[in-house]
Amino acid sequence: MRLPEHAKSTVLITGATRGIGRAITLRYAQEGWNLALVYRSNQAMADSMATELDKLGASYILIKADLTSPTACMRVVEQALDEFRALDVLINNAGGTFDGAFASMKATDYESLISCNLIAPLLLSTAAAPELMKSAKAGRGGSVIMMSSMAGITGKEGQVPYSTTKGGLIGQTRLLARELGEKGVRVNAIAPGFIRTEMVEILEPKMYQHVLAASATPRMGEPSEVADTAWFLGSPNSTYLNGTVHRIDGGFLR
Repeated sequence: MRLPEHAKSTVLITGATRGIGRAITLRYAQEGWNLALVYRSNQAMADSMATELDKLGASYILIKADLTSPTACMRVVEQALDEFRALDVLINNAGGTFDGAFASMKATDYESLISCNLIAPLLLSTAAAPELMKSAKAGRGGSVIMMSSMAGITGKEGQVPYSTTKGGLIGQTRLLARELGEKGVRVNAIAPGFIRTEMVEILEPKMYQHVLAASATPRMGEPSEVADTAWFLGSPNSTYLNGTVHRIDGGFLR
């Protein structure tokens, strides 16, 4: 791993080694940012990510953490600062899902996803906020990006806990934008639709066709298309965007 260059901008990305998170990591790496990359447990994916970043000559640190732990949320921000001395953008991408009929849901089904999808982004944003304010004051940036979902806007049958938490994340985005905006920190959300990731590719063909039929653009989106928006929202090109939700869904009409 190349030694950090502290003059560069720094981004902390959770869920950084697979799917959409991986694409976002590579997008920021291509722009030459310092990368603080959080993954939960899949060491093989983390090693693969490291190999790819080494080929790019990227400056990065990989942090293994279970973000359902409040202590871990604080720790990953501290580790990013220990490595790079600053933090300019936080991307709350990590999350989980749970499928099942509404009538069969137990309290623990909700609690686990609320912890992962809603509380962890809030705790990470709280821990990162002082550094993001410094970044904004220095003119470097100061941005939080929340990874919501179209399920949080339209709802999705069989995914009540997931849709609930992703909808809550949109509310969190708008409220934090108001709280932090006067300090120069922007908070925006991305709501991906049908994106080509491991989670989507295991869907039954019947469900696949159902989703495509409801889209103005009859194909799956690519992780790189979400990553381009994540890059834009963290870049100096989006300084007047705050409290917004960006649908990357190909025109989902349902």
